Amino acid sequence: MSRTTEALRRARTLLPVFALVVAFTGALACGDDDDDITGLVGAVTTYHDNTFNFATLHTFAMPDTVIHFAPLTGTPLAVSRQYDQTILDRVRGNLLARGYTQVSNPQTTTPSFVVLVGTTATENYNAYVSYSWYSYYGYYTGWGWYAPGFGTDWGIVYPWYAEVGVTAYPRGSLLVTIIPTVSVNPLGKTISAAWVGAATALLNDAVTSSVVTGAIDEMFVQSPYLTASAPLTLRTPTELNGSR
Repeated sequence: MSRTTEALRRARTLLPVFALVVAFTGALACGDDDDDITGLVGAVTTYHDNTFNFATLHTFAMPDTVIHFAPLTGTPLAVSRQYDQTILDRVRGNLLARGYTQVSNPQTTTPSFVVLVGTTATENYNAYVSYSWYSYYGYYTGWGWYAPGFGTDWGIVYPWYAEVGVTAYPRGSLLVTIIPTVSVNPLGKTISAAWVGAATALLNDAVTSSVVTGAIDEMFVQSPYLTASAPLTLRTPTELNGSR
């Protein structure tokens, strides 16, 4: 089945639920598709690092805030926080349903991955360029699993950027990112994303709770490889850092 046919099939199936969704695309791995659908309001897209072994992921930690990504210059464009808790609960619920376990205290127990949730508070947000992620998420006390500590000079790497290039999202787009804890690069002061789910302009205009939860569900529908296998023994920060 062609990508175009599959997208149309999904759109016909999901339109009754997604009032704002114009179209959907299938899951995108690094280099799988050159289509740019970021202009479609409510469209859901996923990207993943096709060299990463997702079977190694078992447990997760997640900051309790939907971050607003501000423009490099100028005034941020306010985005409603009405659905922040709905978003966090739905992301968490999908992960739990896939068999992942949330780590209750990532200060003392190292999760397999950290989930970062944010929305764009600017137009034409270039999503997959490295940025100082700790400037946004540094408030979270759950970074204690990395004993040397992070700082605002740490960046993030998106392995698919070389393939997909500039991917600009409008204001109100929702981005959910999975960061494996093994992706920490102390010398380069970077962490690497393994997966991103994006819903274009989701939080703009006449959004509803069902549209928000439906878009998040679609991210996981597009990502069947996000399924936990048999859990491994949880590692402490000392064990993690001693293995490097």
